[in-house]
Parts: sequence; C-alpha cells; structure tokens
Amino acid sequence: MTASLRVGLRTLLPQRWLCALIYRVARTENRWIKNALIRWFSKRYDVDASEAALTSTDDFPTFNAFFTRALKAGARPIDGSKRSIVSPADGRLTEFGTIDDGSLVQAKGLEYPIEDLLGEERAALNQFVGGRFAAVYLAPRDYHRVHSPVTGRLICTRYIPGRRFAVNEATASVVDRLFCRNERIVCWFEGEFGRTAVVLVGALNVSSISTAELGEVRSGRAGLWQEPEPIAYGKGDEIGRFNLGSTVIVLFPRGTVVWGEALVRGQPLRMGMPIGMLTPPAGA
Repeated sequence: MTASLRVGLRTLLPQRWLCALIYRVARTENRWIKNALIRWFSKRYDVDASEAALTSTDDFPTFNAFFTRALKAGARPIDGSKRSIVSPADGRLTEFGTIDDGSLVQAKGLEYPIEDLLGEERAALNQFVGGRFAAVYLAPRDYHRVHSPVTGRLICTRYIPGRRFAVNEATASVVDRLFCRNERIVCWFEGEFGRTAVVLVGALNVSSISTAELGEVRSGRAGLWQEPEPIAYGKGDEIGRFNLGSTVIVLFPRGTVVWGEALVRGQPLRMGMPIGMLTPPAGA
C-alpha cells in the first residue's frame, strides 16, 4: 500500500470521535485497563521506562499519566553554554534550515508559509524571513514533554484549531501544508535577540495539548492568551506536553541563529542537547 493511499484511508476516519474515545480511555482510572494499556504500549513501542521518575505501572493513575511521564532528575542534562540552543524535545530531527521567502520545508518538494503555520499576518512576521527553523518528530516511545530551547519570557500563546492528520514521515511527504492543517499551539517568547516561536502540532490520536501556564487546552475553539506580565522561562524549562505524540517546530528571527555543523536530517535528538547557537544580530 502506497503512502498516499494510506493517508487517503486515514482521512476517512472519524477523527473527532476517535480522539474523544482515546481521550476517555487514556484517562480511565480502572486499574486493570490502564495497567494493561501501559504494559502493551511499553512492549509495542519499546519504551525505556527505566528513565521515568515513576517506574511501576501501579504508580500511574492513568495511561495518560504514563504517556506524559516525568523523567528522573538528571536524565536530560541541559547544555549550559550561555548562547546554546537546545532541542525542545526527544525525537527525530525531520527538517531544519532557513525560512526562505517566508516558507519552511515540510519534506522534499513540499513547503508551507510561515503565516499559515503561526496564524499571524505576514507583515508581522518579516523578522522571520531568512530566519531559522527546526522540526522535531516525537514517536510514540519518546518522552512527550516539550521544553524551552532558549532562555526567554513567554508573552502570549495562541491555539489554532484544525485536523489531526498523522505527522510521521510518510504523511509529511504527501499531505500538502500538513502542519498548517493540524491543530496546534504557538508559544511566543521574547529573548535577548528577539522573538522565538515554539509550535506544538497535534496529530492523529493526540487527544489534547497542555501548556505549563494554561493546563489542558480545550480543542475546537481558537484562542489567544496575552500575558499581562511576561513569564520568565529558563533554557530547558517545561513549556507543555502532548497527551499522545506529535511534532514540535521552533523558529528564530533572521541573523540570530547558526545551526550546529553536525546536525543531520533524520538524526535522533534528546531534550537538552545543543543543536545551535544564538548570535547577535547585525548592529547589536
């Protein structure tokens, strides 16, 4: 079966009904059901549960609590270099590079406009034209909390409703503007060298997305939350989490970032590892 055919069949699924069902099952406190789910999932996806702060299935009140599990202290060291940019999540680096002409690369031969991804007018995003972006795909086995790639201050959060297509490599290679069609949350941070956007993109079976400030964000209705006082985040601080997996995209203004020379598309990443460096913009 071709990737296009698989994706086409998935579009026939009743996504909202399916996600609502998964939401309820993932949060059941029935001990037999949630323990069976945790054991099946761990075996099916080869989850390294030894890293988790809690290690017994009985310690997790629900399957969702297991899926969004915290890690043991020190399991993800945060690079301490003053201007380093760290990976916001565990996962695989699917794409990274330059936001040429205001477009980001989704996969070979497919691009999408920055304004569609972020839900902002193009005129307000000129500083990102020629900037840098990176996308990290979180597989089911990965740690599913998202962290700040740099030190900054949270100034606003936008929720954009949408579909819930799968975001794996096969789907990303055939679905045009995939990340602009799926529901997502955009967290805006103000830092030393300008703004940073961290985008949490929902996917098939993602029953919801949570942020550190808002908690679980209700799906379906667009929202914008402005912070009366910007909230300080250190590099590596938790921003949010996926209640079942997805993709994180980070964007930086032009002239402020140099990606690491060793970065390669498809490489595995761990949250906290350095992936680039902040550089002062011209004239700074």
